[in-house]
Amino acid sequence: MESLHEYLDQKIKVKEESMQESHEYKTSAIAWINLVAVVFVNISCALTWMTVSSSPDVSAIWMEASLSQVNWLSNVSAIINSLLSLTTAWAYEMFGLKKVIIVASIVNTLGCWIRCLAIVVSPDKRYYLVMLGQSIGAIGGPFVFSIATKFVAVWFAAKDRGVANAVLGKYNKALIFVNLGMMISPLIMPELADTPENTPRMLIAVAGIATITSIPPFFLPGKPKVQPSPSASEVRMPFKQGISLLLKNRNFWLSTFLCSTNIGMSYSVSVLVMQAIMPYNYSAQESGICAAVIVLGGFFGGIMTGYWVGRTGQYLMLLKMFAPMSAVSYIMLIFQIVPNGFGVIVSACLLIGFFSYAVFPVYLEFASEITYPVPESLSSSLTWALCTTFMLIFSVVIDALREGPDANPPYNMHKATVVMAVIMCVTTIPVFWLKGDLNRLKLDKKEHTEESNQNVLSNPEEEEEEEEEEEEEENPSFDAYEQIEISTSHDEQHSV
Repeated sequence: MESLHEYLDQKIKVKEESMQESHEYKTSAIAWINLVAVVFVNISCALTWMTVSSSPDVSAIWMEASLSQVNWLSNVSAIINSLLSLTTAWAYEMFGLKKVIIVASIVNTLGCWIRCLAIVVSPDKRYYLVMLGQSIGAIGGPFVFSIATKFVAVWFAAKDRGVANAVLGKYNKALIFVNLGMMISPLIMPELADTPENTPRMLIAVAGIATITSIPPFFLPGKPKVQPSPSASEVRMPFKQGISLLLKNRNFWLSTFLCSTNIGMSYSVSVLVMQAIMPYNYSAQESGICAAVIVLGGFFGGIMTGYWVGRTGQYLMLLKMFAPMSAVSYIMLIFQIVPNGFGVIVSACLLIGFFSYAVFPVYLEFASEITYPVPESLSSSLTWALCTTFMLIFSVVIDALREGPDANPPYNMHKATVVMAVIMCVTTIPVFWLKGDLNRLKLDKKEHTEESNQNVLSNPEEEEEEEEEEEEEENPSFDAYEQIEISTSHDEQHSV
């Protein structure tokens, strides 16, 4: 930790010495346009991940596969994301954000069209070709799913980072973070593939979306013309040195563990909730609504928490308030998956999404704060890798706890909901011991204060006004002397 403080002190000192002129730090309009483009790429990658799992029964029939095999299409994406997420930080620093986004979108599009080739092969080979395309498309996913903190650090002012991270984070499908993709998928996929014969229509639609969203990144700038914050212009420490500091930062690993278990479980539930309620005679459309409501609740929760921490910096307060509520919402789910109770199921899904997804942008920004000047891409990549790892573990466990055909109702997942609640209650407890210094925010505030003071001192009009006031205090004006003489004369006459 001493080396970290020395590094920060040195960076601040160099910045102070080199500061010759100042400007107002703010987020540019092109930054928001860039954000929208990245969001759409994230949505596309999320749709690729969620395509088949959003219409599991119909897709299983079309591919002549079991539900467990269908779930493994999502699990394979999680495995590839976990492995490749460890390389994303290096890729951002080596090639830049723009090139990485372009390559990720192209690879995702390629995977989608390979899946479409399953349309022209025999039914017994469809599953394997879809798996191949799913695996290739998943290669591009982690390079946009992990981009949130690095992207907002480069493009956004400090006050806007929380909101931008929430938008990306919640739009990261599983960046998670692209939640909009996760919300759209269970709503439109059952409609596109309402019968096994219409499954090809669903695959082609997703491939078309991937193709369209891959075009805008080619025409957008790679960096802002004017730095949006002091920390954005700072050169981050080397990759190896950053890894060394992260390994020693216990608060970072505690924060990453809490984020990974929370988000990993949330994504698992988003994927499997449809299979959990369909045994109770709910339709595929109703199941899709429940999955979408989880993401919708998380989207609004993330926007709210992102805005709040961007204005106040109260990361720990929000984490310690929302994390326990997330565990409580999983307990509620145990008792609310019942027949003829669609409304209560929707309310439970809404609460799970609101409290679980809402903390994701907070965890991302908090990790970047307590590890600064370690590159934001490095901390977020490790966090995302663990998130997808826990998502894979939880998905396999939940699927294994599915009841058999002799249960009442058949293939219900009541036991899985109990285990989910227990896991969340236990893994939430350490949040009350979470702490850490907001290093990046301190630097931004310090330099903002120094620049404000410099602007005041360098303003000639204000200096002239101050000098005139000082002269008036030292040398009273003629009017003042005249008033004193009149007052003195009046006192003498009164005394006589």
